[in-house]
Amino acid sequence: MKHLTKTFALLIAALALTAGLAACGSDDGEETVAGTFKPLPETPAIYDNISGEADLTRSDGETTVAISLDGLAPNAEYTAHLHTESCGASDPGGPHFKFDPQGGDEPPNEIHLSFTANDDGSGNAEVTADREVPEGEAGSVVLHFADGRDHDASASAGHERFASLLIHEGVDHSEEGPGHNQGSGGMPGENGGGVQQTPGKLACAELEGGGSGNASGDESSAAAEIVTVVVEDGEPVGGIAELEFNAGEQIRFKVEGDEAEEIHVHGYDLMKEIPKGGGTVEFDFPAEIEGIFEAELEGKGVQIAELRVNP
Repeated sequence: MKHLTKTFALLIAALALTAGLAACGSDDGEETVAGTFKPLPETPAIYDNISGEADLTRSDGETTVAISLDGLAPNAEYTAHLHTESCGASDPGGPHFKFDPQGGDEPPNEIHLSFTANDDGSGNAEVTADREVPEGEAGSVVLHFADGRDHDASASAGHERFASLLIHEGVDHSEEGPGHNQGSGGMPGENGGGVQQTPGKLACAELEGGGSGNASGDESSAAAEIVTVVVEDGEPVGGIAELEFNAGEQIRFKVEGDEAEEIHVHGYDLMKEIPKGGGTVEFDFPAEIEGIFEAELEGKGVQIAELRVNP
């Protein structure tokens, strides 16, 4: 009986120890979502081999975002941001995620990751915010050029082939200062100039897909959802277009006109100009203000669309 009691006591102690270890190593309350970086359709061909991972972890009231990439320009500077929408959205990633939608566009209200690529074209970064990103709002992580002149460092470090390929892909390597007009310069030794800087987004890693983004990556489906308001002879074809959105969604629509005109979205105070001879402009902005708003031909004072943003 004495031995049985001792054995029973040892068994109870072992079970208690096991339970204690399980509690210490528990991941309760921690959640991680991950995505794989892929080059975007408009990315210069030199970046076709970009690959890597993005991880977002929510834990104990904090959010940590970590990225790791390969296939970059050696020694060049990059930045990445957390975005609200999917990589397949018409504007990949959509807007930057903001803890306070009405707040500023810098940390700590946004999540930014900056780094310099290594000699082998790899790079990584990690940042922790003191708040949790709400579930479902971490659409993607998008990689950008840090600025239009970052790749000059790569050229001066001996990566002439890389710099030459970028020139053909349309990246501005001008040595001019901040006031210089982008796209009018060239690399030292290049003739003619006239090079326009490529769009800044290079690659995207899908996380939670975002609210109104296209998680499947099917660009044609995303494009099909965008309404085009056609304007002829100063009037909207078919009458005033009625567009309805919910607060927090992304407002997207196009205006196609046959002559020069300024399109004004009241309430949000956004303006875009259709060039002389006609053309198409696209609006893409978050539905942050509830109510009913007019989009009009500013010069003629003609309403062409009604935007309704529901709570």
